[in-house]
Amino acid sequence: MNQISDFLLAPSNRWRSGILLFLVVLFLAIPQAALWPLLDRDEPRFAEASREMLQSGNFIVPTFNHEPRYAKPPLIYWAEAACYSVLGENAFAARLPSLLATAGTALLLLAWGTALGGATTGMIAGLGYAFCFQVIQQGRVATADALMIFFVTFTAFAGWKLLTVVKTGHGSWNIWGTWLALGFAGGFLAKGPEALLPLLPLVWMMRRFGWPVLATLGAIFLLGLFIVAWWAVPAFIQTHGDYWKEGLGHDVGDRMVSGFQGHGASTFGWYLLGLPFYFLIFWVSALPWSPLIVLQYRRLFTGWKRDETDVYLLLNAALFFGIFSLMVTKLPHYTLPAFPFLALLFARRWQSAGLAPQRPLRLMIWTGLIVAILVVLLLLLRPTIDPSPTGRLVEKAGNLLTPKTSFAVVDFQEPNTIWEMRRVSHAYGEVLPKTGEALGSYLRQPGPRAVLLTSGAWQAMRAGVNPDPTWQIFSAQGWNAAKGSFLDLTLIVKK
Repeated sequence: MNQISDFLLAPSNRWRSGILLFLVVLFLAIPQAALWPLLDRDEPRFAEASREMLQSGNFIVPTFNHEPRYAKPPLIYWAEAACYSVLGENAFAARLPSLLATAGTALLLLAWGTALGGATTGMIAGLGYAFCFQVIQQGRVATADALMIFFVTFTAFAGWKLLTVVKTGHGSWNIWGTWLALGFAGGFLAKGPEALLPLLPLVWMMRRFGWPVLATLGAIFLLGLFIVAWWAVPAFIQTHGDYWKEGLGHDVGDRMVSGFQGHGASTFGWYLLGLPFYFLIFWVSALPWSPLIVLQYRRLFTGWKRDETDVYLLLNAALFFGIFSLMVTKLPHYTLPAFPFLALLFARRWQSAGLAPQRPLRLMIWTGLIVAILVVLLLLLRPTIDPSPTGRLVEKAGNLLTPKTSFAVVDFQEPNTIWEMRRVSHAYGEVLPKTGEALGSYLRQPGPRAVLLTSGAWQAMRAGVNPDPTWQIFSAQGWNAAKGSFLDLTLIVKK
């Protein structure tokens, strides 16, 4: 690791440092992305919706289990579907867009930091973002966050370049204006309107240059909206406006004013107590480099005279922290789009203070390596604590499950079940009442069928089912990542 950090800092190797940075970030993420099944609820929802998009050929409106999924715009589904076309429908392919986006964000920070203070600043910022705790957790999963953060960073970087063009008169409005439009359009298509937030600091910084400059920014904004409209208009037509009403009104609006899906304050008092949540959780999320801020506080901030770039970065970070702190729904990763700006600020201060760059670089690389080793070691526990018991049941059933097998669930209805069962079956999952009569009636219908339920429910219902001797019954134990509890599942298969 010491040799890698020294190589990254070598002036003669700057052009190769970008390639090495990208490969280091990507390589150390592969064990986590490739060796674990899809976890929680969001990952299988995104991954399955991408598979259904590829299977149906409808690239405008995503579906999950054949029902419209309006929660997010389509870019992440497009990216995952493209990876499936090359690598097949598996967990690694579903996560690859996030891995590439995280490594791409690190490269953006390398380029930005190099322009601000040299390659050392860029390297500290890139690695500081890629290997902080929250990015290790959220930047390697099959969700839209990493892709959106890449475009948020890209938008802010293009905005900073435009600001430089206006101040110095050197550079092209057309080039960086186009990149700016592509940046926030990509971010919007990745996750939604929060990708527009970097435009606000840019407008604030540009205001002193007069209305002609602001009018040009307005034209760039319209260009970005035009790009989004190529998807948004067909989506509006196909869904009769439901995509916008549900995606923006329900998914985004509900998070702002209520505890969405059980996350957030239930009373106004708890809401007030939760206001500093993100400022407190930052010190954990930004590990391993956040302790360095405390240990070197005097040298980092004594006499700090903020320049225009510092203000620009602070405004971008503060917007995400401020807005999401005011929202009722709170999850630790909601402020993650602020972390590229915070990592760049940290790198600038560290370099300006004259502190040794090897310390944060080695700390970050070692963190990435240790996490990769821990992931591999945790695989040894998988037979005991399987994070995907549904996947284990599919493996046990083997050739008994076919593309023609219809399947249903009873009391275990996690999205991971749909993802795992549809790896084999071309059918969509049904939900059965928790009665022996309903279960028996379903299995006795013509054609191959399968039912998945908790083992406790099966034992309670078994007497009322009168099982057929030809039915094959499998069981598996594991860990329900969505609820953080152990579970015991049963799969009943009829050929």
